[in-house]
Amino acid sequence: MGLIMVSCENFDDLNVDPNRMSVVTPGALLNPILYEMSVFNWNRSNSFTMQLMQVSLPTNSSGGVTRYDFNDNTGNSTWQTYYRWLNNIKEMEELAKPLNEVNYQAIALVLRSWTAQLLADTFGDVPMSEASSGASGLLQPRFDTQEQIYNQILVDLETANSLFNTGMGLRYNTDGEFLFGTNDALVSNQSSGILKWKKFCNSLRLRVAMRMTNVNAAKARSEVEIILSNPARYPVFTSNAEAALLSISGVFPQEPPMTRPQDFTAYRGVASFFIDNLNNWNDGRRGVLCTKVNGEFIGWPSGYNVAPTNPPTPSNMNQNLAKAPLKVVILPYAEVEFIKAEAAYYGWNNGGKTAEACYNDGVKAAIEQWGAIMQIDYFNNDFAAYNSTLERIMLQKYYALFFCDYQQWFEHSRTGYPVLPLGDGVPTGNKMPKRFKYPETVQRTNIKNYQEAITRLGGDSFNEKLWWQK
Repeated sequence: MGLIMVSCENFDDLNVDPNRMSVVTPGALLNPILYEMSVFNWNRSNSFTMQLMQVSLPTNSSGGVTRYDFNDNTGNSTWQTYYRWLNNIKEMEELAKPLNEVNYQAIALVLRSWTAQLLADTFGDVPMSEASSGASGLLQPRFDTQEQIYNQILVDLETANSLFNTGMGLRYNTDGEFLFGTNDALVSNQSSGILKWKKFCNSLRLRVAMRMTNVNAAKARSEVEIILSNPARYPVFTSNAEAALLSISGVFPQEPPMTRPQDFTAYRGVASFFIDNLNNWNDGRRGVLCTKVNGEFIGWPSGYNVAPTNPPTPSNMNQNLAKAPLKVVILPYAEVEFIKAEAAYYGWNNGGKTAEACYNDGVKAAIEQWGAIMQIDYFNNDFAAYNSTLERIMLQKYYALFFCDYQQWFEHSRTGYPVLPLGDGVPTGNKMPKRFKYPETVQRTNIKNYQEAITRLGGDSFNEKLWWQK
């Protein structure tokens, strides 16, 4: 009997799987969220944004994105992916609260804000306040308006900024999280990784505020000035070393977004608009981002009617962009400088820098981010120098947002810049889209809230303007 009782007491130990966590921690969710969201955005930038915004084009197609020809399912994967990871973000936040892990709570608010803005900017009104509530039985969440979403994001980012505690790290990520390498280690009682997360938080807030410029300039100005006039309370990115660039090592679980790098350049070329500006600037990014044809960087016009014969093939994207190790762009430091430049252009308080100084710093950061070298006389070129126009700021910002999810598209929709030529093969009536259509599954399973959303929006097509575009 004694032997039996001893054996029974050990059953629980014997039934524990040493390879599985018995308790899920907020740290266990963080890296999968960062990796999966970033890899998805890399692929969408590659397959959609680059073609839409005349960075690249297919050399074997007469339809598709470059001719503004879309099917109703174009945005389905975006909706499904973002809401899937919003569920995990919510779970990470809920796990962190009873543990009083304020840094995980703050990071969850930043990640939710980032994802919610992407959803609102691609679709319009979307579920936010009642999203990720399926476990509690709420299967038909209401659609928040874009204005409500933006206002909530600004509140959440303010909360996150106040929650971040740089005197502690991330105790459930002892090997470091993927974005800034934050772990539980401190140097001089400070966590450099948490400080970078705090800078990401406030840099994202600048992006959100600037997106509101056309519909609520007073609010946008107030938000921008609050942040940039008080760097001690609201630090932002000040160098490429701090930027939100997620490193992909190529070693599991950080596998590259594309399994076969040769697929990145198959049946593809560089668009004339993209390479011609770089040629005019004699820009060092050309050799890093593109290949040569007969010793030159030459593109094809986007949306062409008949494939050009001179050259018979255009320059291509550099295959190294798809090979690990690589960095996935989430929010680059250069973007912060161009936001400062735009603020100065409007006459807002950006912390004391001139628009030209911010513009120059943004260009330099964008070039060096990709490992290229900026020529000493770069701004002696009239095509590259700041000329006191918003168009010039936004043209260089377009290059700073290269390979950054949908951001080139969003900024073009907000400002109209850069001005993109219309290809002679674009069918009459086809236009640059303003948004994605809601997935058919949403229309079927949440019909009442869907109908209310499209009534506010004015319809459910690619041409309805978003709140901040009006």
